[in-house]
Amino acid sequence: MSSAWRRLGLRGRLGLSIGTIVVLAFAVVFVAVRAQMSNESAVIKREEGKERSAPGAAAGEPSEGSAISPIEDAQSDVEKTFLAVGAASLLAALLAGYLVAARTASPLRRFAATATRVDAGDLTPRLEASGADAAELRTLAEAFNHMLDRLDHAFARQREFVSDASHELRSPLTAIRGQLEVLARQESPDAAEVRRVEAVVLRELGRTERLVEALLTLARLDEGAGPSFGEVQAAPFFRELAEGNRAVESADLVEGSIDLDPDLIAQVVRNLIENAGRHAGSEGRVSLSTLEEGGSLIVRVDDDGSGIPPAERERVFDRFHRSQPSRDRASGGSGLGLGIARSVVLAHGGRIWVEDSPLGGARVSFALPGFRPAIRDLSPDP
Repeated sequence: MSSAWRRLGLRGRLGLSIGTIVVLAFAVVFVAVRAQMSNESAVIKREEGKERSAPGAAAGEPSEGSAISPIEDAQSDVEKTFLAVGAASLLAALLAGYLVAARTASPLRRFAATATRVDAGDLTPRLEASGADAAELRTLAEAFNHMLDRLDHAFARQREFVSDASHELRSPLTAIRGQLEVLARQESPDAAEVRRVEAVVLRELGRTERLVEALLTLARLDEGAGPSFGEVQAAPFFRELAEGNRAVESADLVEGSIDLDPDLIAQVVRNLIENAGRHAGSEGRVSLSTLEEGGSLIVRVDDDGSGIPPAERERVFDRFHRSQPSRDRASGGSGLGLGIARSVVLAHGGRIWVEDSPLGGARVSFALPGFRPAIRDLSPDP
C-alpha cells in the first residue's frame, strides 16, 4: 500500500484524499441520522402499542409486527438517498480533486523542468509565476530566482577571479622564462649579466610567492577557517606593527585589550601599510592610529597620496581590482591586499571602509568589536 501511494502523483494523492474525506463525512452523517431515526422509530412503536392495547381500540387494526411501519419505510428511503448521494458526491470529489491537483501541479512541473535545466549547468532560465498561481508558488518562484541570481553572480566572479589569478601568475613566470632564455643564448655570459638575471628572477619569484600566499589565505577564509582568537593588548600590538616599518608614524594608540587573531590582523595592518606606502605622496607619509568608539576598536591607516575617488571606495576591496592606472603590477601590488583585509575583518565580525585622510590622501579604517578600554588610575600619587 505504501509503495502504491508513493507511486501516485500529486493529482492522484489529492483526488484520493478529497474522496476519503467526503466518504468519511457522509459516513458520520449517515450513522448519526440512522441512530436518530432508530430512536424515533422505537418511540413511535411504543406509542402505537399503547394505543392498540388501550380499551376501546378498534378491532381489526393491524398488529405491531404485521406490516412495515411508516417510520421504517422512511428510514429505508433515507438510507437509499444517502447511499445514492454519497456515491455521486464521491465521484464528484474524486473528479474535483484530480482537476484541482492538475491545476496545482502544472506550475510545479514547470518549475521542475526549469530546475532540471539549471542542474545541467544552464543558469539563465528563471521561474515564471503568473498572477493566477497561488501566493506560495509565487513566493517559491521569487526565492528560486533570487538564488539563481546569486549563483550566477558568484560563478561570474569565480570565473573572473580564476582569470585574473592566472594572468597574475603568468606575468612573473613569463618574465623568468624570458630572462633565462636570454641567458641561455649566451655561450659564456659575464658575471654582471648573470647577477642581473639572478636579481630579476629572484624578484619575480618573490612576487609569485606573495601572490600564492595571498591566494592560499583567501582560500582558507572562503572555506570558513575562522580566526584563532586570543586576548591582545591593543597599544603595544599596533605599536610593534608600526615600528616594523620605519616609514610609518604611530600616534594616538588607545590603551585596552581585545580578542582577535594576532596573525591575521597583523597581516591586515601590513597589507594596509604596504598599500598606503606604495601610493603615498612626495613626502611619503603613512600614519597608523587607533581609537575606541561604541565598544569597538577603530584602526586607521592614512597616507598623503592622491586618495581614492568616492566612486571607487567600495570596489577597491574587490579582488584584483586596481582603481587607478598607477596602481599596477609595476608598483608591486597584486590587487589582493585589500580583498584579504576585508575577508579577515568580516571574519572578526567587523567592517572596513575608505574615506578621505587629513594627510590629503586616503584613509582605510576597520572596526573590531569587543574592545575593552584600559581603566585609568585616577588616584593621587602618594
